[in-house]
Amino acid sequence: MENKTEVVYTKAKLLKRMGAHFIDLGLTFLATVFLFAIFNSVITKSGFYKAKENEMVQVKNETGLYEDGTLITTYVEDEEKYPSYKDRKDVLSVRILDFYHNATYFSDDKMMKAYDERRLNATTTVESSTVHLFIKDGDNIIENNVSDESLFNFYKAEIEDISLGYLVNNPVYFNLTRFSFWVTIIEIIVFGTFSFTVFYLVMPLAAFRRGRQTIGMKLEKIGLINVHAENIGWGIYTLRFFFMYVVFLLLDFVGFLIPALVSLGMMYFSKTNSSLVNYVFNDYMVDVTDQMIYFAAWEREESEIKLQEMSIENKDLNLK
Repeated sequence: MENKTEVVYTKAKLLKRMGAHFIDLGLTFLATVFLFAIFNSVITKSGFYKAKENEMVQVKNETGLYEDGTLITTYVEDEEKYPSYKDRKDVLSVRILDFYHNATYFSDDKMMKAYDERRLNATTTVESSTVHLFIKDGDNIIENNVSDESLFNFYKAEIEDISLGYLVNNPVYFNLTRFSFWVTIIEIIVFGTFSFTVFYLVMPLAAFRRGRQTIGMKLEKIGLINVHAENIGWGIYTLRFFFMYVVFLLLDFVGFLIPALVSLGMMYFSKTNSSLVNYVFNDYMVDVTDQMIYFAAWEREESEIKLQEMSIENKDLNLK
């Protein structure tokens, strides 16, 4: 059985550890947003992306719910093109019918029947009386003699609350328009991974090697030691990083932060204040305000010898 070296360092306080985490996560988030903003502007100007974007705009326009890629309820708010509620509601009325008769999205007339039922049940209040917005005229459903604003509000709500919901959940539409969605997701994953790697792997391995400190740990003056009270080797630390990446980035993303909450609970309630990653890799967070973390046993021994020599020299100087 391997002998463990007694840890003589001062345990890092929880407040300092939390402060370091928030600093590092904040820097990772800001770097991700910065990289995304820069590279996304370049990607969206590329010929390939613009071709896909034009194709998506065309698909949206063909649904009848969009005009030049803009949702039609927003498009008709242009007062120069559509100065009155009558102009606006007439456009929305036609676009709704176009959409519900679009064979690409509806193979039967069930949607139209549901729409007709909603129209016949729609009401407004006129001088304290309830009035239907639509009435039957033979086999047709026509607008009742009510205000254009009331009709416009009905059509607007129909598009935004009903029609748009059917559109975005339609597999045909989703398959045609998911390109930009996946480009965004991939960019976030790539730039998030890059930022996380810089702050949690490159910095501790290259810039702040003693104590494997992140920027947050450096500012909070805390470091990381192994069970022998020495600096963690680059190989073990790299494995530690990949464990953190999988558990605290990927699994947190799909697991509603459950791994992070479990780790926080362990850190708060355990006697050694060990988080999940501390427990798995058997390491410790220590306060290095007045202490130094040694790279190996030989450095510790050399330091102790120097301290003894300095102590003897000081005594010699004080002899009378």
